Amino acid sequence: MKWKKTCRAAGLIAVMTFSLVGCNTEASYSPQEIIDQALQESKEPLTYYGEYTLDMGELGGKAQVKEWVKDGNRRMEMTGDNGEHVISVMTDSQVISYDVAENTAYKMAFPQGGLDGLQSPRDQVQLIFNLIKDTHEIKIAGEEKVAGRDTYKIVAKTKKSESLFGDIEVWIDKKTWLTLKTKTDNAGNQMITEFTKMEEGKKIDDQQFTLDLPKDVTIEEISGEDTSESVSLAVAKEKLGAFLVVPQENDLTLDKISMAKGLEDRPEYSFDYGLDGQPAFFVTIFKADPSLAEIEPILNEKEMVIRGQKGTVMDDENFRSISWQENGYQYNIVGENPELTLEDLLSFVQQMTLVQ
Repeated sequence: MKWKKTCRAAGLIAVMTFSLVGCNTEASYSPQEIIDQALQESKEPLTYYGEYTLDMGELGGKAQVKEWVKDGNRRMEMTGDNGEHVISVMTDSQVISYDVAENTAYKMAFPQGGLDGLQSPRDQVQLIFNLIKDTHEIKIAGEEKVAGRDTYKIVAKTKKSESLFGDIEVWIDKKTWLTLKTKTDNAGNQMITEFTKMEEGKKIDDQQFTLDLPKDVTIEEISGEDTSESVSLAVAKEKLGAFLVVPQENDLTLDKISMAKGLEDRPEYSFDYGLDGQPAFFVTIFKADPSLAEIEPILNEKEMVIRGQKGTVMDDENFRSISWQENGYQYNIVGENPELTLEDLLSFVQQMTLVQ
């Protein structure tokens, strides 16, 4: 399984492969009413054990997933088609992800109840439907069984050939409003998540949400708090050495530079630019991972030569980005002003000059 490429898509995949809980009724619904019902928060968190398949196509291969959910706690065990095995446990104060094959783990601790502030499944789904409401036609496509349970099938067809989100299909459980199956098609790459077993109300031992790691495991602690800090251009120069910046010309201003620790001791620097007093775009820079010699497109990204290097671009009215590697650094530029076109961002990239 191409896990490194999968990680690049993880943010969007997480949005698309959501779990939902809501009220129960057998009334007749319009697509929007079903979505609204599915997005409702339940006063009593759903308890269930489930098994599903995750087929990410060329992006990441296939995996089998087992999931235990109780009282807001979640345990997931993912086994990939090439022998990968990852166990993740999330409670209200901690997230641990353990790679069994590599014997490594990431641990992220939060203050008690700190995870309440993270984006909930409802928020994630609301985000995606807000993003596609003007770009997709949404309709009910019938009622089908998934994992032996009755579901509503909802289809969202994109109105244009290029969109951040392509065609989307979801199957929502009539009783629990849990999404039992999703199918997405982005730039010809189809991804499918489908439950094969869902046992609602299953008795689950609390011990499932305690992960005992081997004594010889390598653990990386990740802070659950925002650890980024503002830094000066002089500090960025000292730490990065020679790197590229966009010149401050024609009312373009460098408003802020921040540094975050990042993974594997590779600090990430973010340069926030403004234009005419409004946020324009930001550029992130960090040392490139030597194991990822080339950037390959994901989802609706397209390959493009950037400053003579192989890179990728994404051009959607809701999201525009450019990524490439140059002289040992990974560069990403992301638009913040929707009025700035991809051509505008490319122009800024071509103007970048070396600072040392």
